[in-house]
Amino acid sequence: MEVKVRIRHSIINKNFHRTIFGGTIFSAIDPYFPIMYWQIFSRKKLPIEVWIKKAEISYKNPAETDLHLKFILKEEDIKKALKGLQKDGRHQVWHEVEAFDENGMICAEAKVLVYIRNYKNLNLNTSKITIQ
Repeated sequence: MEVKVRIRHSIINKNFHRTIFGGTIFSAIDPYFPIMYWQIFSRKKLPIEVWIKKAEISYKNPAETDLHLKFILKEEDIKKALKGLQKDGRHQVWHEVEAFDENGMICAEAKVLVYIRNYKNLNLNTSKITIQ
């Protein structure tokens, strides 16, 4: 339900301003919400496909130190996804995440549209599913 990510400020991902490349930050944001949903539903034996349908990022300040991101799903997010999968066979939801530097300054804000669908339109028996 929660993933913490650290982007190290290193020679590998620095641009000519000596700050972290925007592409590195964007790449760090891309996979985690879909992976989280997939992990939660696969552990419940629900056959789903999930991916990012759309993403928006706003760079606020130069990333001159390591960056920290926290991806959080709430119980309500999972319940809404289950309802959408039961009703329509798919669910879309926007999630937001911020990238903070070592001083607590926001360097980037992003929104990602997660798309979840019932794999091969199989019958989802979600009545016995509990959220932990």
